Amino acid sequence: MKKIVLGAILVLLIAIGGGVFYLLSNLDDLVKTAIETYGSQAATTTVRVESVKIGLQDGSGAIRGLTVANPQGFTAPLIFSLGEVATRVELKSITEQLVVIEYIKVLAPEIFFELNAEGQTNLNVLKQKLSSGSSASAPSEPSGQAGGEAPKLLIRKLLFADGTIHARVVPLNKDYELKLPKIELANLGGQGGLTPAQISDQVLKILTERALAEIKKQGIDQYKQQLEAEVKKRLDVEKKKIEQKVEEKVGKKIEEKLGDKAGKQVGEALKGLFNK
Repeated sequence: MKKIVLGAILVLLIAIGGGVFYLLSNLDDLVKTAIETYGSQAATTTVRVESVKIGLQDGSGAIRGLTVANPQGFTAPLIFSLGEVATRVELKSITEQLVVIEYIKVLAPEIFFELNAEGQTNLNVLKQKLSSGSSASAPSEPSGQAGGEAPKLLIRKLLFADGTIHARVVPLNKDYELKLPKIELANLGGQGGLTPAQISDQVLKILTERALAEIKKQGIDQYKQQLEAEVKKRLDVEKKKIEQKVEEKVGKKIEEKLGDKAGKQVGEALKGLFNK
């Protein structure tokens, strides 16, 4: 009996050890997949990472080539390019429900602001999608453990430094280059932590809002109001043309059916309705 019990314990220990070894040996790929999955979920556009390297001795890591694709309707391929990101993970928390990230430092990030011919900006479009809240829903996230809840994250320090905003006003063929002010945040996720999608959502919102504030400060957003006014004017002109065509077509048919005199009277009445 003792041999059976000892054998079972040995098998259990080997299984646990194998699981931990698999987790640690595949940590780079797991982190890369998590960033791409939850980042894309939050941004509702494609997030890609070239590579991730986590040091198993101290939990330090590097994330290279992190990019966020532009929403549909814009010409540039990217809206964010974060280049190289330095991070440190609290290794003992990796197998727990709350994963603690000591810091994430993003040096020289690039933001590609674009104002299109319709008066829309890619940052505002992204901000609206993030504000919808659909991306941060917990049920869409896979569980961290069988039958358990998805792991949550706590980021003690997040830093964006030496960033650049590349601003392009497409209709005017104008390009600007602005400096992104330093962004430093602490304790993202609070005491209980947030899901990866919620953290991604929060970080993208902050980055987008700070970039938009700088663009407004530089006066580039004035072109947005001008373009919106022009688009509205064009739409009003087209609307009047359509109404006029409908009015003429309907009036002509009525004249044909009722005769000249009665048809003209009805036609005049229709004009009054369309012009209201």
